[in-house]
Order: sequence, then structure tokens, then C-alpha cells
Amino acid sequence: MESAYSHYIMDQVFDFFQYPENYDRIMINAALDKLECSEGRMIFGNTEFYSHFQCNKDIVLGFFLANVPLMLDSGNNMEYVLTPKLEKLKKDTYDLINLGKFNELATLDLYLLLEMAMRCAYSKWLGSRIVISKYGMKDIVLNDYDYRRLKLYIRFNRLGRTNIDVNGEPFPGSENSLLNWATKFMDRPTSLIFRLSLNVRNLLAHGENEWDLYPVSRSVEIASSAAGKLLHEIQPGMTVNEKSNTFNHGPKNIGTKAHRVYRNGHKN
Repeated sequence: MESAYSHYIMDQVFDFFQYPENYDRIMINAALDKLECSEGRMIFGNTEFYSHFQCNKDIVLGFFLANVPLMLDSGNNMEYVLTPKLEKLKKDTYDLINLGKFNELATLDLYLLLEMAMRCAYSKWLGSRIVISKYGMKDIVLNDYDYRRLKLYIRFNRLGRTNIDVNGEPFPGSENSLLNWATKFMDRPTSLIFRLSLNVRNLLAHGENEWDLYPVSRSVEIASSAAGKLLHEIQPGMTVNEKSNTFNHGPKNIGTKAHRVYRNGHKN
């Protein structure tokens, strides 16, 4: 890809990216090197997309932001069994993309699939018995709660969400902390897919979209595989390593901790 396009996309991404890690710029640059745009064609790898428009830097940016899973694919895609909610959202996203006229909504749904996968993964980790503990408070035992219901319980009972433990681990009561929890079980490309996709999703959900977006069906396949892989990695009550990563908020991805990859509670 033309260096001017690459520099433009990098500047735009890191102007809003809230959850960067040290290696992200290298990985995004490597992905952009595989993207070509010329003579009305968008080519990534061996696949051609959207041959009906003349390329410019904003169109390339819109393609990149709508297809983060495709652009940053780890190449380890498999088909996994998803929950019924995730399967429905996957189908709805395909349908929207195929209609070809609701690209912003299709992109929003595509990245909502990843957010929902994190919630489903945490719900799976909780298991059937939940113990809420807090210094100076008697433990609370709940049965058969998922992430959404547990979060509401904590809020309605004014337990606070930053200083309580659930099943012996700090409760991830915000998107940032849930993302931080989930990425411990991912390889680096998958972690970047989740972190950047969810940042774009938040902008879209709050009406902050400044781009024309061009999602493609292949991104849905890769996002679904990433979601399924996360669910596959999680087992009820599995050990979570003692220290979490801290995302660096701001345009420059400096000063973050080295990323750790975990499998079944053990660091690789």
C-alpha cells in the first residue's frame, strides 16, 4: 500500500485508540502492507473486494476500520460452537452485509459479536456457584448468575464494582476491565482484534462515526472464530494469573506492560 495511505490510517487509528499495547503499530503496519487499492479494486491477500469505487485514503480507512478481524487475522481460524445469542447475531450481521446498504449498522453488529463473546466467556468462567467477597463484609453466595445479572446484582445492592472479588478474582465491572480480563486468554493478533474492534464499536454506538464503512462477510467468519476460540479456552473456575495488563489510554502506545498469553490458566 502507498505509504501516504498507511501513514494516514495509522494517524487516524491512534488518534482514537483507547486500548493500545506496545506491539500494535507493528502489527497494523504489517496488515496494511498486504492491502492494495488501485484502479477501483481493493485487494487483501488473494481476495478482491469492492471493485466498484475509486480508491482514496478515506475509503481505504473505512475498509480497514470495518474489517479489523480480516486485516488482523491470526490465521488460526476454526469453526466453534457459539451460544444461541452469538449465532443469531452472526446470522444477522451476514444478512446486513449482504443487503449492502446498512454498512454502519453491520459493522456495529460485527463488533458487538466480539463484545458479547467476552460476556459469554466470563459467564462460563463463573460456573454455577458464585462467591462475592469484600473486605469487612460477609461473603455472598449466588447460584446460576451470568455476567449481566451479576453486574446488576452488584449495582442494585450497592456493593461497588472496583473493590470486590468474585470467585477469588477482581470483578471486571467495566468494559475496560472485562476486556483486560478476556485478553489474558488470547494470542496477540486476537487481542488486537478485540481491543480495536471494541473501540470502533463504542464510537459507532455513540454516534461518533466519521467514516464510510465497507464491511465484508469474511470479517464475520473471522470474528466468529475468534469469539468461539475465546469461549473454547475458558473453563468454569479456571485460574486467572495474578496480574492483569494495564491498557495505555491515549494516542501513543508507550509504557504498557509486556503482553502475556494464557492457556487454561498457565502462561505460555
